[in-house]
Amino acid sequence: MAVCFKQFLPIPVYLSLVPIIGGVALASLKELSFSWLSFYAALLSAVASAVKAILSKRVLDGPPMGENLTPANMFGVLTILGFIFILPVSLAIEGPAVIKTAFASALAAGYTKARLFTLLSVSGFLYYIYNEVAFLALSEVAPVTHAVTNTVKRVVIIVVSILVFRTPITFLGSAGSALAIAGAAGYSYAKGKYK
Repeated sequence: MAVCFKQFLPIPVYLSLVPIIGGVALASLKELSFSWLSFYAALLSAVASAVKAILSKRVLDGPPMGENLTPANMFGVLTILGFIFILPVSLAIEGPAVIKTAFASALAAGYTKARLFTLLSVSGFLYYIYNEVAFLALSEVAPVTHAVTNTVKRVVIIVVSILVFRTPITFLGSAGSALAIAGAAGYSYAKGKYK
């Protein structure tokens, strides 16, 4: 994307990303549930997220597109458009039968329809708010900083799950998490020094 937009960061800033990438790779290396399909899906997700952030940042920093198109409103429009585009694909892949089966399984597990609806509504609302806050943060920082923060957030979630849920972690997982967090600190330092 840097080539497309002719916007480059200093070499030390790019080099500071290597420990983050290495740390995440190291932490994932010996995961019991690792699969290449999952790896490629996560890689595609990360690339799509980065492209979305870069293009959104270009629009946010560009000339105004409308009278009321604030970052929050833009996120709302993108969410509605995303829903319209993904709904047919979701229904084609999963189909109504899968949705009915999942709903029946939840009811069989003891959830009432009202409780299930409440949980789904609250979960959807909180996820929307989380993404809107992330979008608002993007309007204030560079896309690479946003991506690094998102990566470190994932590492922090792993560390918190280890502490709270007592999830076992290997030495490589610990070392990789520490390396990714140290890499994020290095990125922050390099970004501040080489503005």
